[in-house]
Amino acid sequence: MRYAWTAFLLLTIGSGLAQEALPITRVVLFRSGVGYIERLGRVNGETSLTLSLREHQMNDLLKSLVLVDFDGGQILPVQYAPRDPLTRTLSAFAINIADNPNLATLMQRLRGAPVEIQIEKETLQGTVLSVETRKVAAGEVVVDQPFVNLMTRDGMRSVGLDSIRSFRVRDERLQKELQDALAALGTGLDATRKTVDLRFRGQGSRRVLVGYLTEMPLWKMSYRLVLGEGEPLLQGWAIVENTTDEDWRNVRVELVSGRPVSFIQNLYEPIYIQRPRLEPQIDAALLPPAPEAALRKQEAQAAMEMAPGVAGRGGFGAPTPPGLADADAALRESIIEMATGQERGALFDYRIDQPVTILRQQSAMLPVLSRAVQAETVSLYNPANHPRHPFFGVKLTNTTDLTLMEGPVTVYLNGSYGGDAQLTTLEPKGERVLTFALDLGVEVVRDREDMTSQQVSVKIVNGVLEQRIMLRRENEYRIENRDRKLRTLLMEQPLDGEWELVEPHDAERTASFYRFRLALEPNQSRTLKIVEQRAVQETLALLEADDTTLRLLVQNRQLSEPVRQAMASILNRRRALSNLDAEIRQQEAKIRAISDDQARIRENMKQLDRNSELYRQYVQKLTQQEREIEEARRAIQRLSEQRARAQRELNDYIAGLTL
Repeated sequence: MRYAWTAFLLLTIGSGLAQEALPITRVVLFRSGVGYIERLGRVNGETSLTLSLREHQMNDLLKSLVLVDFDGGQILPVQYAPRDPLTRTLSAFAINIADNPNLATLMQRLRGAPVEIQIEKETLQGTVLSVETRKVAAGEVVVDQPFVNLMTRDGMRSVGLDSIRSFRVRDERLQKELQDALAALGTGLDATRKTVDLRFRGQGSRRVLVGYLTEMPLWKMSYRLVLGEGEPLLQGWAIVENTTDEDWRNVRVELVSGRPVSFIQNLYEPIYIQRPRLEPQIDAALLPPAPEAALRKQEAQAAMEMAPGVAGRGGFGAPTPPGLADADAALRESIIEMATGQERGALFDYRIDQPVTILRQQSAMLPVLSRAVQAETVSLYNPANHPRHPFFGVKLTNTTDLTLMEGPVTVYLNGSYGGDAQLTTLEPKGERVLTFALDLGVEVVRDREDMTSQQVSVKIVNGVLEQRIMLRRENEYRIENRDRKLRTLLMEQPLDGEWELVEPHDAERTASFYRFRLALEPNQSRTLKIVEQRAVQETLALLEADDTTLRLLVQNRQLSEPVRQAMASILNRRRALSNLDAEIRQQEAKIRAISDDQARIRENMKQLDRNSELYRQYVQKLTQQEREIEEARRAIQRLSEQRARAQRELNDYIAGLTL
């Protein structure tokens, strides 16, 4: 688990003697994974404050550090050692060990360097010439074995790496580079403490402030709602965790709700950009050129004002046992709330009025709220939660001046445990329904679900028929209270923005539901009918409407007589057009039949003597058929003109039709 370690701040004066640590005086915890740490103390003259912290805190500190000298002093530049990437640091040394090289690779990087090698019975001094791999017999197999070649005073010596017991670099500069690289590698493994020097310059004793953000766990809220004979009591406890390395002693604590934006940016580690590399220009041989190829509706308001209630004395739950039920007055007096509410723009601040002490790596529950509130016992039915039974609940009104942050609520009912509920963030004077147990004494059944439609109005404007249809849907529920106590039932019905509620009228609205209030007498049943309606507007261009649609409109008795007559007139005109189309098609078929017969006759005439009787009969027949074709063409032209005239008249009639 990763903890948010708070920094240590030591005060060192010019003499370098460590003084008392600059104390933590204020802690502000947010719901975005960070906390603000504030230290307040005194310095004298020109002073350096050393801030010691974990490495992962550096980015938050560099992003948020605030320094204040209240008595005329001056803040000097803040100094700290940057964290260069380890691979870049190691690559800067003469011998690069960033990639964890083996002995053969390390010898290759030492080519040209003087070394001293200790083998079994001999010490060799020389300069590394090269490293090579040879085939060596090992029993019955042949293996690859690396050798280092050294240039010694006696000539070149080749040494197998497996026979080397130790070696060192004789060049003092290279030996130091290797040792420094190893030291840098070890430093990179240490992510415990980093130091930041804060410097102040001024005269005499002065008050200074150091503030910064650091990673912290989320603070949380939990509630207890006590329902009984007296006024409902709501207690709120804030859960705060000190996961730092320091005790918080007599610290002012503030708890901020909301979610301020918070992120981590790498400010501590140096960042290098990749720059282009330009090579020296070298004249090259000329080659032939190769040219490139061508290229919400706002949140719903309540439909009615619901009269606020208080938890009834009858209520529901087990008989009052001794214990918590007998401690009502003491319970209200024994917890003193510690918080004062304060608006901070989009956030809300619980400011703890009393200094708080929380030891390091410890947590605490702070009583921030203990007040009488307004709460009415109800049962809430929603078919999505349970198809047959509602849930016990309370309708809670926030009569405090605090914004109640989200959190679990444990309900104590008549001195015993009633169940758990979940509270979402509740502003002052706001209302929430909290459900905490299934109500088996009440059963809900949907008896009927029906959908009907009714045509409300029809009109024709410039040939466009506009009709308005009213859709109506009904849901009927039967609710039975089998208990001997009075119930107040809240029924929730899903809300569809396209539908309008007709009855009942006394309903409140949430973002997704209608909510209906019903009083259920003991051992009684009652029904609830919910009626909604929706108006649908339809348009129909009569010029494009098909005959079937027009016939349905003519037969619709809900339409006015003038509208039905207009639809009948359009149908008659279309029928006349259809008759003309049929006559035209008949004449065209006649022409095709004559043309086919003429083709047959001409084919036969090719085989006959022009002076024969049959040939002369064929000529007469063709002459007669040509006259018939001409008559058919004249008929088609006449009918087409009639059809065009009738179509224009129909278009004009429809375009000018307004009823």
